[in-house]
Amino acid sequence: MSLTVKRKWVSVLIACSLAVGFTSACQKQQNQVKSYSKDGMLGVSDVNPNMPLSPTYHHYSDDTNVMKEAIKQVPQVTSSTITTNGPVASVTITVPAALTDQQAEAVRQDAYDKISKAVPRYKVKVAVKRK
Repeated sequence: MSLTVKRKWVSVLIACSLAVGFTSACQKQQNQVKSYSKDGMLGVSDVNPNMPLSPTYHHYSDDTNVMKEAIKQVPQVTSSTITTNGPVASVTITVPAALTDQQAEAVRQDAYDKISKAVPRYKVKVAVKRK
């Protein structure tokens, strides 16, 4: 091969490698696409936590008031304390000291049932104190 033919091949190889380099550098980067949550509303409830469609629509004070109203329907409860921590509601109810263990457990179970039905989005824990 002559020197001119070799130079032509080298220049063709350089041109091809530059073309490949430019085309790969100019390609758009593919981003990961996030899908909407499966709420049936195409993610609308994820946009604003205070929308009625969102599971966090109610404020803790509203939920606590609903729990207090549910506890008022339980007989034998003299007082109560409610603490919310995220999805967990810890409720301590006070019952008369004269109740037996079985009666206190029945009152605790009744309070648990009523609170769980009133605010189903919380994991409810009910403890009993005697006074």
